[in-house]
Amino acid sequence: MASLIKKGLMLGLGITSMTKEAIEKTVKELEKKGEINAKEGKKMVGDLLKKSKKQNEEIKKTIEEQVQKALKSLPIATKKDIDALSAKIDKISRKAKKNKK
Repeated sequence: MASLIKKGLMLGLGITSMTKEAIEKTVKELEKKGEINAKEGKKMVGDLLKKSKKQNEEIKKTIEEQVQKALKSLPIATKKDIDALSAKIDKISRKAKKNKK
């Protein structure tokens, strides 16, 4: 029964958007209604928090990958590009100073 309720909560509330407080509040309401006991409630809170954290990390990773992909397709200099140009400028500057003397 608790497993079924947990699945319903995850689908209905969108686990990634659930805060610890929202999860605890929802589980407490289920306990008050007698749909789950305190032990099941505590386990459910822990499980939902773990799943929420995992899904948030997966979303963050996906977003970072998509941003990197988008940046690669744009004509924007990367830090690596800028560092390489800076090194070339330094080299040319040193060479110019040597020749000036």
